[in-house]
Amino acid sequence: MHKLNKSGAISFIEYLIAKGLVNTNTGNGWKAATNKVLEEFGLDDDLSDVDVPSEVLKYNNRHPGALSPDSLNQYQKRVVTVISEFKKYLASPTTYKGANTRPISAAVKVGVKLKGPLTEVKPAEQGTAIIETPPPAKHPTSAVTDTSLMMPFPLRPTFLAQLIIPRDLSKDEATRLCAFIQALAVDTPMVPA
Repeated sequence: MHKLNKSGAISFIEYLIAKGLVNTNTGNGWKAATNKVLEEFGLDDDLSDVDVPSEVLKYNNRHPGALSPDSLNQYQKRVVTVISEFKKYLASPTTYKGANTRPISAAVKVGVKLKGPLTEVKPAEQGTAIIETPPPAKHPTSAVTDTSLMMPFPLRPTFLAQLIIPRDLSKDEATRLCAFIQALAVDTPMVPA
């Protein structure tokens, strides 16, 4: 359980459940999400730079329609939480206190590439919490935030495309996006009927 790999993550979840540091149902949900979303990873594959949103999309493309968009979003959140908590544990096993499984705020979204802490909660003076997010990246990422939307689109019966767009998408931006998507299309010759 000392390496940030799939085997270690599953062992970590079982440890949390056994020690009562996470509710059994929550832990089992984390384990199911980790096994499904990271099914292509071997037990010893490193998870330190895994892009969870991409892995969720890959899972959905391998198993179209197996999970609803809402379930995919929940699985993504669970895997991000598992990896984040496991990193905290590995950084300091003797001071690790367990996962806070209660949502801090409905506005806090997950889905960024895991290279550091997603959010840091600092106690405020009157018993509330202030949520500090990391500084914005120099380049846009695939993160779903409170200013963006993840829009699933059933492109084919066996393929669900997903697009992350700003909540305040302008008509000019939509036109540019449409042109970009059209440029991606591969023309296939028409077969006579």
